[in-house]
Amino acid sequence: MPGTIICYGDSNTWGHHPMPDGTVTRYEDDVRWTGVLQECLQGEFRVIEEGLCGRTVMFDDPVAPDRNGRTFLNCCLQSHQPLDLVVLMLGTNDIRHIFTPSVMEIGLGMQTLVKMARNPEIFGENYVPKVLVITPAPVRKEIHTSDFYGMYDEESVRKSELLDQEYHRALKDMKEVYFLNAGEIAEVSKRDCIHFTEEGHAALGKAVAEKVRELFQ
Repeated sequence: MPGTIICYGDSNTWGHHPMPDGTVTRYEDDVRWTGVLQECLQGEFRVIEEGLCGRTVMFDDPVAPDRNGRTFLNCCLQSHQPLDLVVLMLGTNDIRHIFTPSVMEIGLGMQTLVKMARNPEIFGENYVPKVLVITPAPVRKEIHTSDFYGMYDEESVRKSELLDQEYHRALKDMKEVYFLNAGEIAEVSKRDCIHFTEEGHAALGKAVAEKVRELFQ
């Protein structure tokens, strides 16, 4: 019986196409990194995609409801258990201009999500899944050319470049928690400076597949 992986993320897990006018257009199933991951694993695991545009680590969005990643995660985990691996790729929406957290606070928020994902009260002591935290790729420095400028600014760029270091610091003492940095793997489009190119999705999907095999060999 194949194992189960859930990928819990934001618009870059949902598959937002970086259209120059900000139009929400979604990449096809087999183009999104989760679809590439499923193909690469060749039936060894079932990949469940749980991406939502605007999802945050910890904030309630006053404009778009139901975007707080913390409030839905527990229900999501229970719905899809048993799970072998929970993949978390969040943080880009927390650095938007409307929110003003420090990078340390975002790291603490991710720590809370990881604790939820490894809560034995949900899964039982013998079935707690491993967790893979993927640091989102940084916002491009050319954000001032994007239709998303205003939602994101130069301070957002600075914070996005610090997230990987902070996630490692916040989670370093937690068991069965592993890391990838999407910024080292996946290309972000020059068109909107936030969302992956098609090539970025392909590269990330393949990299996550390699990591999964490493974790479960």
